[in-house]
Amino acid sequence: MEKVRFGIIGYGNMGSGHAKHFHEGQIKNGILTAICDINPVKIAAAKEIFGDSVKYFDAPEALFASGVCDAVMICTPHYLHPTLAMAAQDAGLHCIVEKPAGVYTLQVKEMIEHAKKSDKILGIMFNQRTNPAFRKMREMVQNGSIGKVKRTNWIITDWYRTQEYYDSGSWRATWKGEGGGVLYNQAPHQLDLFQWIVGMMPSKLHAFCHFGKWHDIEVEDDVTCYVEYPNGATA
Repeated sequence: MEKVRFGIIGYGNMGSGHAKHFHEGQIKNGILTAICDINPVKIAAAKEIFGDSVKYFDAPEALFASGVCDAVMICTPHYLHPTLAMAAQDAGLHCIVEKPAGVYTLQVKEMIEHAKKSDKILGIMFNQRTNPAFRKMREMVQNGSIGKVKRTNWIITDWYRTQEYYDSGSWRATWKGEGGGVLYNQAPHQLDLFQWIVGMMPSKLHAFCHFGKWHDIEVEDDVTCYVEYPNGATA
């Protein structure tokens, strides 16, 4: 099997992390062939690690047109995810988008409909689904071995973010930069796992949030949700 040639767009925390996995040979059937970032400092940092083993670009469009990739990973700030994903598929590339899929629901829906019309694959980075514990939980719920779902409660205690985390980048926890707070950053994984494991879509939902309740930030950092399912189960 030929290895899939990947390009990474956005060499920040997530992009550089994915690049490291390629560099260490952790991606069995993939190889990193390109890195793109509009910040020359980030490109310089990447060159120190990867040297001439990959091509470097300062604009996504240039990478799309280069012909050196079969697929791209979009690791840019959230607002850019849908538009870059659609542009990548228009260029004939498979695409993996870091979570969240986007900021605006209409843009994400457009991205999904666009992908359905393409012969290229679109994926969202919900990597927590590969965790053996979560996979086993889903199996047990879906096969009914623990009974019918009546009440669910999802508690994750090790994803807390400190003020230092939010202060680490000027775009973090801002409406302009991230488009939101925990609902756009940490919660997508939890919401995805919750729904994936339970296997049902809610029929009713009541939710509320607080802005800057526990941190000095302008966006939400505390969210509570009550859910009802068609079969009468609650969460």
